[in-house]
Amino acid sequence: MPVFNLSNFPNVCRICLKTDTTESMLSIDENFVNFECKIVDFLDEITFRVSEKKKYSLPTAICSPCLEKLTDFIAYRNNLVLALRFMEAFVDLKESNTESMSTLFEHNKRELHSLFDNLSLCNKTEPNLEDLLAEFEQYEFACYEEGIDIKSEAIDLVTANEDHTTFDDRDIIEDQKYVDGDDHYTNDTKENIQAEIIYVKPFDEDDSAGKNTENDQVRNRRQTLRKTRDLPKEYNRKATATKRRGRPRVHPDGSFLKEPWSCDKCKFKTKYRIAVDRHKAVHVKRENRTYPCSECEQVFRSYDEMRSHSLSHPENQVVCEICGTALRNSYSLKAHMERHEDSKKYTCEYCDYASNTKLSLKAHMSIHTKDNWNKRCEVCGVIFRTSSRLKRHMESHSNERKYACEQCPGRFNTTNALRNHYIRVHMAIRHACEHCDKSYDQKIALRDHIERVHHIQCNFVCDICVITYDSQDKLETHKLRHANPKPLECNVCLSLHLNQIDFDKHMCITYRNDYQCCDKDLRNHFQYNKHMLVKHGVKTNVRVKPPPGVLLGQLRGARKRLEQCRKCDIAFPSRALKLQHMAICNKTQISPVETNTDNVSDY
Repeated sequence: MPVFNLSNFPNVCRICLKTDTTESMLSIDENFVNFECKIVDFLDEITFRVSEKKKYSLPTAICSPCLEKLTDFIAYRNNLVLALRFMEAFVDLKESNTESMSTLFEHNKRELHSLFDNLSLCNKTEPNLEDLLAEFEQYEFACYEEGIDIKSEAIDLVTANEDHTTFDDRDIIEDQKYVDGDDHYTNDTKENIQAEIIYVKPFDEDDSAGKNTENDQVRNRRQTLRKTRDLPKEYNRKATATKRRGRPRVHPDGSFLKEPWSCDKCKFKTKYRIAVDRHKAVHVKRENRTYPCSECEQVFRSYDEMRSHSLSHPENQVVCEICGTALRNSYSLKAHMERHEDSKKYTCEYCDYASNTKLSLKAHMSIHTKDNWNKRCEVCGVIFRTSSRLKRHMESHSNERKYACEQCPGRFNTTNALRNHYIRVHMAIRHACEHCDKSYDQKIALRDHIERVHHIQCNFVCDICVITYDSQDKLETHKLRHANPKPLECNVCLSLHLNQIDFDKHMCITYRNDYQCCDKDLRNHFQYNKHMLVKHGVKTNVRVKPPPGVLLGQLRGARKRLEQCRKCDIAFPSRALKLQHMAICNKTQISPVETNTDNVSDY
């Protein structure tokens, strides 16, 4: 089966390239039915003239639908030209010049009546010039003050020298039609305007005796202008004695630099001397640019600063009607309103996670991909998935306690420590045991207490990847992932990979009997893998399976807590000794409020 339907070329329509099965094709050498113009001449005017060598190989007919569309196009363009001429003559009436309007009503009366009817400009069936002149003084335009045309001087020069200019003078006039820094043409003479608009005159029996020669005049003038442009530049420069106006074409010191110039503020390079000052002016304009606030008088050096400031004005804020939160724009409001919906319509295909916003699901999906662990801490070498987590981790290496509590003198070096302090101390959230009068500030500590003291299972551990859940149902759902992994998902460590190569090279889980290293019990796989990478430079993915029949809370209670300084990694037999050391190591006295922020759940 052929790809293109061009087997009948050139016996097809000149416009749509289709074969007319109705055999009603019309030769393009014939005239339009309602217009005194050949079809081929009009196609050459609105497109371009094909060379004589290729002309006889092109289609020579046009189908009826295309001819009808082309006829409608001519009529529509004639209406545009006629409307513009009417507006020009209407402007002349302001200066008491009725000649142009009289000519239109005399020679194009029928077309004007049709135009007025289509545009609903007249309430009379057959209006005449006297009706328009009688009520012209009542129009608002009659007393309208016109502005001054800054390019009138160049237009007058072109009009005055139109009939007796040489090739060089026309070149000067062409330069004078431009204003320095402006890429638009000025107003041209009446003859040039007619050259730009090709007006196909409707066929009239009264005018059939005479032949319009306007196209021939336009064509001769275009050929003259082409000859002028084709002259060598040296001829124009030497033969022109009059000094040209506008931007100089040649720099006084020469157009080219001896060596290329490069900007010290950006990557711009140039070999043209005139472009250097022009580029420097761009930087000056940008550096001195200011952005004022539309609501107050403050001025800012950047648009982002102005935008952030404008959001502080109540009239620029988009406020949630449910919770009163101020948002940046309507798009943020739309995403925020999803948080108030009860149904969690966005679910993860790799686990049982569900959220009511698409952004939350997108953030969650990063935990399933191992390929995005590329944010490494330069101090301790720990790798993170996101830049925000790395930034938060870097705060733990700093001795600066820049996060102050609003309700007490306590200060902290991380936002997590401040949040934990506020929840435990000031909010005083406690989780009470149902079997005794004990209470804890963390749920994991409560579950360990119930297993260790009351011997009731609360922690359900996966025997493959050693992940802990608080219910048996969640554990069973998790085990289904091990039994039915997704494509490019490891059935042991449940890590998701982007391609088969990364899947084959990934480091899967290995098992040990304990987390002992360097005479220390590192207690969990996260601390052990971090220790092996930072201290020994070995990347590991180690897990220790809990003994069968032993509750996780009992196992944690039997193991001694690792009291270690976070600055120098020195281990201590008791927390009191560790706190004494940290006071010397940090060179600051740790307040009792700060000592309560240690993670008691690190079993």
